[in-house]
Amino acid sequence: MLSYEEQTKKLLGRREALEKRMREDGAEIDKINAKLNELQLAKVRDTFGLSQKDFFELITQHPEKLLELTAQSGAAVSDTDTVSDDADSDGHTTLFDKKRNPYAD
Repeated sequence: MLSYEEQTKKLLGRREALEKRMREDGAEIDKINAKLNELQLAKVRDTFGLSQKDFFELITQHPEKLLELTAQSGAAVSDTDTVSDDADSDGHTTLFDKKRNPYAD
């Protein structure tokens, strides 16, 4: 059986190796996220038919124009908005719905 010091050294070594791998994986995730962001911006830029320079100028200096273009083309539609406002919500409420106070009686 390993002594306390040997067990501690072994566990610390394993922990260090895991922490190193986590840092490397985190850096890889950051690279992937940056590439995804770049691709998404390229798609939006191509939707409006703008060069990279013109698109950068548009979003940094004239964001209101980007909103106008988006509203005109319908390019930026939320992918989370899947239920229409008048759809049956099966009894689900939102933060803005008036709720009955059960203690009012």
